[in-house]
Amino acid sequence: MRPLASLLALCLVLSALACGGDGSSDPAASDTTAVAGEPEGHDHADSIPSRAQETARDEGSKPQEVMDYLGVRPGQSVADIFAGSGYYTYLLSQRVGSSGRVYAQGYSPGLAARLESGDLSGAGNVVLVDSLSDLPEEGLDAAIIIRGYHLFPDPQALFRPLLRALKPGGVVGVVEVRLGQPQGHDMETHRMGDQQVIDEFTAAGFELVGSSDILRNPADDHTEFWEGRRHLADRMLLKFARPGSPVPPATARR
Repeated sequence: MRPLASLLALCLVLSALACGGDGSSDPAASDTTAVAGEPEGHDHADSIPSRAQETARDEGSKPQEVMDYLGVRPGQSVADIFAGSGYYTYLLSQRVGSSGRVYAQGYSPGLAARLESGDLSGAGNVVLVDSLSDLPEEGLDAAIIIRGYHLFPDPQALFRPLLRALKPGGVVGVVEVRLGQPQGHDMETHRMGDQQVIDEFTAAGFELVGSSDILRNPADDHTEFWEGRRHLADRMLLKFARPGSPVPPATARR
């Protein structure tokens, strides 16, 4: 189990959403994107960016390089875990194309509104899912979790349905803001240690198949939250796979 602060943060979110949620005990079943202190990429319901505004994040977030590293290709089925208002959802939808599919979980009402309004043009391959259990069994080539993994107080609530949904050899990309030490999980700064994440995933049965420094920022001293700038903080990029067929080698633009 994660530290009590993480559990309390998630409980507050679920309590706030109780009137509009489905009552599920699955911590990933509701829109957990409105956690206080996680506005960047996990948008509040009343904060709906336009695609034009989001492009300003691309230089720091390096989404194309991240997708390259994870091997996301046209025609694949992928999941955006903790999708928020859809920054990565849209980019994934463009990458996999009309023959692929993107499952957005943990989405804000803003993402549904953007899809309906047409702000995310060409995202007709996006499927909104309310729970991780709604993901197709052995139907995913890849999943991404962008700065959302630390919000799970019990990682097993993520691991079990994710292992079920991934194809053998399917990959999971995890981006988290670094704590500055190998172990630890700090909910005040919303940071985790690289080895902490690795140990939790591998203990659950995933294989670590790669790590990348393309999101590293040596100017981050790992002491602050970096509100509004978390897409620029020192971040880990880890690549895990469900055991099975070999994972093709990935390339990343630099």
